[in-house]
Amino acid sequence: MAKITGFSGSPRKSGNTNFLMEAILKKAAEKGWETDFVTLNKVDIGFCEACDACHKNGKGCVKKDDMQTMAEKMKESDVWVLGTPVYWWGPTAQMKVFTDRWYGLPRETFENKKVILVIPMADTEDKTASHVIGMYQDSCDFIGVEIADIIVAGGVTEPDAVKSKPEIIKQAEEAVGKI
Repeated sequence: MAKITGFSGSPRKSGNTNFLMEAILKKAAEKGWETDFVTLNKVDIGFCEACDACHKNGKGCVKKDDMQTMAEKMKESDVWVLGTPVYWWGPTAQMKVFTDRWYGLPRETFENKKVILVIPMADTEDKTASHVIGMYQDSCDFIGVEIADIIVAGGVTEPDAVKSKPEIIKQAEEAVGKI
């Protein structure tokens, strides 16, 4: 059975990011996929220390935190839904720390994986999401992961503003058809 896991970088439990990610996971479950959802704000992932021990020892990062569990979830999943609101033209700190720790993961973690990006933001100009999109396009190209779809939800300042944007919800649900 195929598996899809959402990794939310939003600190808001009931915010726009999680709502859209859950819409994707619900649609995937309807199609028979196994689903999982992680709120990065609730896990303990430390900063990369740039010690390079992960590459010297060939066994990954030497830190003992929740990243080992996240790495297993990544490895077991065929698709990752990465969700982050835009904070100062970039991903949230929670998402950035998670992504930085990919550096120490074994290459097989990334083999044959696909990503759906979910990027809500208060601004309505697509340019505001360009750094987040560019960071993930470059990172995914580097590790050999395909981005299947990118959902940018502009103009969603309040926690449940995206609920009044049926076209964005539909785009999120249709992303499942692209994996």
